[in-house]
Amino acid sequence: MKLFFILLSFLVIYYDDSGEISPQEADKAVIDNLNIEIKNMANQSVCSPEFDCYSIGIGAKPCGGFWEYIVYSSSIDVITFLSMIETMNELEQQYNKKYTVQSDCFMVAPPKSVNCEDGKCKAIFD
Repeated sequence: MKLFFILLSFLVIYYDDSGEISPQEADKAVIDNLNIEIKNMANQSVCSPEFDCYSIGIGAKPCGGFWEYIVYSSSIDVITFLSMIETMNELEQQYNKKYTVQSDCFMVAPPKSVNCEDGKCKAIFD
C-alpha cells in the first residue's frame, strides 16, 4: 500500500496531460546531459608519462558537497572540462534551491590518490 502511494505521488507531481515535460524535468535534463558530457570527456582521457592524472568532485548535493569524484588526465582540454564541471555544479545548486531538493547528507570522500594503470587514471580510495 505504501508503494502505491509513493507511485501515486510521483505521478501527480510529474503528470502533465499536454505531453510536454515540466520545467523541473527540463532543468534536470540539462544537468543530466552535462553530467554525461563531462563523464564522456573524462573517460576519453589517457594517462602516460606526459599526461598526469587528477580527480575532481562533481555535482552539488542539497546538503553541500559533491555527489562523486571522477578522475581525468591532462590529455583532454582541461580548461573546457573544468568549466563544464563548474557550470554543472552551479546549475545543480540552483536546481536544488529552486525545487527544494533533498538528499542524504553523507559527505563523499575524495580519492586518497590517483594512479595511472594501463593508460587510464584510476581513483584509489583505500
